[in-house]
Amino acid sequence: MHSYLTLLARAFCLAALTLCIPQLGAGTTLTRKTRDDAGRARVRFVAVANTGPGSAESLNGFKWNVGDLELPLLGLPNNHLGSRLDQSLSYPVAQFSFPIFQALSYDDEHLRYLLPSLSTAGNGVHFIEFAADSKNVYTSNDGANIKLIDNDNMKVVRISDGTRYVFVRYPDGEFRCASIRDSSGASLSLLYTANGLLLHGVVDSAGRTITFNYASDGITSVTQTWMGNSEGLTKTWRVGEQPATALNSEVKYSHAVAPLFAKALPSNATIRAYTAAMAASDKTLARIFGGPNAVAGANGFEPAGLAASYPLYRGDIIGDDGIKRRGHLSYAMHLYGNADGTSDSPLYVPAGFTQNSGQPSPTDAVVTFYYPRLGTLTDVTLAVFHVADFQMSAEGERVRIGRIGGPGGSSAAYKHSHIEFYRGNTGLPPLAARPRLRIDPTTVFTITSDGLGK
Repeated sequence: MHSYLTLLARAFCLAALTLCIPQLGAGTTLTRKTRDDAGRARVRFVAVANTGPGSAESLNGFKWNVGDLELPLLGLPNNHLGSRLDQSLSYPVAQFSFPIFQALSYDDEHLRYLLPSLSTAGNGVHFIEFAADSKNVYTSNDGANIKLIDNDNMKVVRISDGTRYVFVRYPDGEFRCASIRDSSGASLSLLYTANGLLLHGVVDSAGRTITFNYASDGITSVTQTWMGNSEGLTKTWRVGEQPATALNSEVKYSHAVAPLFAKALPSNATIRAYTAAMAASDKTLARIFGGPNAVAGANGFEPAGLAASYPLYRGDIIGDDGIKRRGHLSYAMHLYGNADGTSDSPLYVPAGFTQNSGQPSPTDAVVTFYYPRLGTLTDVTLAVFHVADFQMSAEGERVRIGRIGGPGGSSAAYKHSHIEFYRGNTGLPPLAARPRLRIDPTTVFTITSDGLGK
């Protein structure tokens, strides 16, 4: 009996412990709460994947069309998919297939990593075990010579044919797959919801997208976009036993990208529409901090061009308990090089700061600036995350500090910088202190109807 079965049984019996949410900047040691949750997730995965729809025999129901750009990225069998898609949708790893919704976990008792997989031979669930070879290199114990390189908050699984899987640590402490690059150089980027807990979609290096549409009971449909015969196409497949809808027919989007990609707001969103005033505010902030084609999102909404592969609304929401919870763009802003996040942009800050950090931080490439007066406010600290090629040079009323897309802000899907404002001369506050110190970016500068500010 494999040792991982003992691990699963033990993890299933553990009682819930005090909630402890790890932060992205923490080290490699996973907390006990995270290990327990990962153990329970493995048990649930084994229980579901071994029975009914979503079991290993369903692996032949789809095909990754990585090499055929005229087809959607994921070849699906028909207009209706079985339930438990999140247990069966996988990508090849040597003689196994990795279920892309599952997480990499660590067994600290036996000092090994465990990667869930499905057997392509139809033998059900398997856990690829990685034991340490050296300080930060682990090798699979099944003879496949799969390597895992441990780079703190990033783990890279490398197959002998050159395929690489990158796992990144998310706010709940789990290591989820963020990108896959095969031996030909084709790449997939896996995109997650704002809280990092749900896989929202996949986009490949050719721009094809897969979007997973959720309801309270899980994934309800899968939408794909691709180019076929020089025309843009979108199609939706239903998941589970649901009424048929007109969404299952192919739709051309070559001349109407925005309407087809528009996403419904969450029912618990506190902001219900993106207004002309919000557009003027975002335009002002883009002109202050970015280059001529820069686009900003500072009113709870991402640019519409990102809606195909990323959540459109990232502002405040009201929980089931009636408590307001902040989103990623509540009291923060993103700066992109263009509307779909694929272009570069120079990165600026207003002149007038009296103090600044010397170099970007090593993890999130953040630089801070203190202003006795900034825009309409006094006593303000500005923090710019994901700064690339940091170097300060004065250009009139602005200071150029580099480019967008430094560490943590650049991927095959999009590149950006994240900007926040804090009350007082704080430097970069601790994570726990930031919510109470943040200033709404839309209140810092005077906004006019034409998007010009001061």
